Amino acid sequence: MIKHILNTTEKIIDGSLAYQQFSKDLKQDTTYSQAEKHQIRTLVNALLNRYFRYLYSLTEGEESTLKCDELLALGLFSFNREKKVMPLSYEDFLAALPTETQVKFEEEYPDSSFPIKIPKHFHSENQALSLAARFSIPLPVVEQLLSDIGRKNLLKFLTNRYRETYGLINHAVISDDEFFAKMQLFTRGFKPGEFEYKGKDYIKKTPAYNNNEIVIASQTLLDVVDIIEGTKPKTLLFVQHEDTSLMLVLALKYPEIQIHFYKDDNRSRYIVRHLVRKFALENVTYIDKITQTYDFVLTTLQSSNINGDIRHRDFYFRLPENLQFFAAKGREELDDLKDYVADDGYLMFITTTVLRFETHLQAVAFVRDYPEFELKLEKQHFHFTPNNETLYFALLKKGVHVEEA
Repeated sequence: MIKHILNTTEKIIDGSLAYQQFSKDLKQDTTYSQAEKHQIRTLVNALLNRYFRYLYSLTEGEESTLKCDELLALGLFSFNREKKVMPLSYEDFLAALPTETQVKFEEEYPDSSFPIKIPKHFHSENQALSLAARFSIPLPVVEQLLSDIGRKNLLKFLTNRYRETYGLINHAVISDDEFFAKMQLFTRGFKPGEFEYKGKDYIKKTPAYNNNEIVIASQTLLDVVDIIEGTKPKTLLFVQHEDTSLMLVLALKYPEIQIHFYKDDNRSRYIVRHLVRKFALENVTYIDKITQTYDFVLTTLQSSNINGDIRHRDFYFRLPENLQFFAAKGREELDDLKDYVADDGYLMFITTTVLRFETHLQAVAFVRDYPEFELKLEKQHFHFTPNNETLYFALLKKGVHVEEA
């Protein structure tokens, strides 16, 4: 079983096996008992979650002769020594490894080396390395985050998780007074028609959500929607590159805005048409091709999704070495959309990351290259602010008259 855990984890790290596929295969595997499956899942998750912690703790940020499979083996024994997931002696651990690895570990990592601890001097000598080890994040990512949002924000960014606790009451189903009279775990939000959820259970398990009485939306999204409405558009093109509930919130709050939704895949087409039926949206149309200009063009760009809400165990291993890849993709998407903005119209892009070359620097570069656009407003939100999520938006206005030289 030790070999299976190590081989599986190495495949997830190198990208040859998706974590979701591992989880599905394990569930269907008849080779192991339920207790053994629990041990396998626990140890694979631990190795993925602590990989960089063990890497930086063992190597102290320097070049190392440790190979990935060796690091995983050390991490597995360390975590098991600490949490006692399964009975495993040092001798049995070595016996499950190749002969050359056994010899190396006996010399360099005796039984007394475990569990592996973060070296104390990390905290004073190298701030980025300390945080990378503490939170098990690739060092280049931590260095970039420190540069972009600072240490104080980064600590809050890494130690807080976003909770879905805010949103809209669906007035097509129930009024505010009726809703709050019967839903004791919900309180009135900052504006009429908004709620804040105070319960401990997951909000999507509540009767209010299952009865279609509420729509979940962070205060961040609601603020963005109000900014869009403030420009008084009659027609709006929504181009989705990343998943978001923004379109639904916009359609419900401002039914006078005619929304054309575009994303060229069958799943998005199905989801949009399902929402149109479910919420009786008369102002939303799915389009297969963009053929006109609009008062407002709204797009959710592809991004690194470094936003403090890590939902997949293999998240950091799927990131490219050059994180500017995402900024380049986002720029291509913006370039494709700029001609669909009507004169004196607006282009807004949204991205769920805090990296500056995907956010502020993206906006600055765009208006530099296309001076007919002006950056009117931008803001970076963070999920450690109550009822908010990590999200950046830039509002660009077209129609700036460029003086001829």
